[in-house]
Amino acid sequence: MKPNDLSELKSNAGQMAQRLKVMSHPERLLMLCRMDEGEASVTELVVMTGLSQSGVSQHLALLRAEDIVTVRVDANTRWYSLKDRIVSGVIHALCDLCEPNARCAQA
Repeated sequence: MKPNDLSELKSNAGQMAQRLKVMSHPERLLMLCRMDEGEASVTELVVMTGLSQSGVSQHLALLRAEDIVTVRVDANTRWYSLKDRIVSGVIHALCDLCEPNARCAQA
């Protein structure tokens, strides 16, 4: 839905662009999609993405710095979850656009 008053869109454009920038990395987007489903451990994210543990940790550090994810420490395991509702909404919209019958894969 487009806003009638573009001043509202203009005032939020910088924040929205920053979120999209953070989401634009394929592995980071994959991690965010997984965390949207619930908590995920670093080990799970390493296996899912195929990245090294240090690579995943670097992405998670950026997501924490941008205040997009939260971390919970349980003994030696760090559990990450998505906390930004706007990022969650964008993920849901992308999933809707890329359903099996949509043209996402063909675009």
